[in-house]
Amino acid sequence: MAENDDASLAAMPPIPEDEFCVFGTVYAFPEHADALEAVYAETTRLAALDPGSLYYCICRDSDDPAVFHFFERYTGRKAFDAHNQQPIIRKLLDEDKYMRKVKATFVRAIKAAPSPQ
Repeated sequence: MAENDDASLAAMPPIPEDEFCVFGTVYAFPEHADALEAVYAETTRLAALDPGSLYYCICRDSDDPAVFHFFERYTGRKAFDAHNQQPIIRKLLDEDKYMRKVKATFVRAIKAAPSPQ
């Protein structure tokens, strides 16, 4: 998600095959920011139904309403790919009208320490 096209998706660092998180920032075209928020509301609803999406949160920046921040956690690459193949996500990635730039970072979550006994 370095930019909003598939060529940029291919240029990203390798996406882990097992559980991982992705976080970043979306820079919307200001005239389409409200429409993008509506799309994100629907993607958030769909992610809650998807067992491969462990956590999915998108927030609109309070200082700049054309900026959105996201944090997502997936069971693995297969779940992330399935999320990105949903029609609403494909439309978002294929249309140039909503996002002017996307910055994303893929990381592995720190596992919780075992409970003391």
